[in-house]
Amino acid sequence: TNLVALCDVDKIKLKKYGRKYSVSKLFDDPNELFENMDLDCVSICTHANSHLELVKIAAKNGIEAIFLEKPISNSLSNSLQIIEICKKNKIKLLIDHQRRFDPFFINLKKFVNNEIGKIQTVNIIYGGGIVNTGTHIIDLLRYFFGEISSVNASLSQNSSCNTLDPNVDGKIIFKNKIICFLHALDLSNYGFLEMQIFGTNSVLKINLTNNDIEYRLVSKKPSLAYKTLEIKNLNFKKSKKSGIFLGVENLVTSISDKSTLLCTGQDGLKSLEGVISLIKSAKSGKTISIPLKIT
Repeated sequence: TNLVALCDVDKIKLKKYGRKYSVSKLFDDPNELFENMDLDCVSICTHANSHLELVKIAAKNGIEAIFLEKPISNSLSNSLQIIEICKKNKIKLLIDHQRRFDPFFINLKKFVNNEIGKIQTVNIIYGGGIVNTGTHIIDLLRYFFGEISSVNASLSQNSSCNTLDPNVDGKIIFKNKIICFLHALDLSNYGFLEMQIFGTNSVLKINLTNNDIEYRLVSKKPSLAYKTLEIKNLNFKKSKKSGIFLGVENLVTSISDKSTLLCTGQDGLKSLEGVISLIKSAKSGKTISIPLKIT
């Protein structure tokens, strides 16, 4: 796979990254990009409100595969249009929820499903806005625990660094009755992103920024009252490749040998739906059932 062209409306950044990646074909108009280049794949890593129009341009020019930055779009209706355009034009669409591409999380999912016992509750501690961080969170939660049935949320007293993207605290209920609680932090104090999974025989804490794990298993040692937990080592190998690189690998192999896409347009749509539902709940004070009606 070769990077052959870059396109950006910001000409200063365009030249900067052209030099960085040794790419000479530089464009500031996507139509000119496709008119002058014979491309197989394109990565669309612009603001969400531009995704639909760029997907339309790519489809019109016969692109085979699109690696689309999260969130998939700025609305559910636009997201659905993107999915339908790609389906109609037989375009492979991969959404950049990077943890799905990583063998670390693929193996961790198997471990969670088989080794920690019945899940009692899940906590997510995050910050940086429910849209910016939340789309990744919702996607990972769906990947581990399945489809969401409802959410209930409130605006957090711990503010986001982006006034247009608030932090929310909330409760997510899955169709299998697992419950996850969202707790927001003000990241101006320090960075933090963690998932805590409490099973009936163990507790798993995952640092979602560096993939460090703390695993505590019910001890077999006798105790006077409640059973105790003791730390055990878990050796899940961390990938040396970046999430973006792994995503590109998945997209390219899906073209060449029909491999399964690890994060589809539907996954992107459902992640955005979860975030929109949390915001709706926080603003209305009501529990929001999923799926939402798309108009």
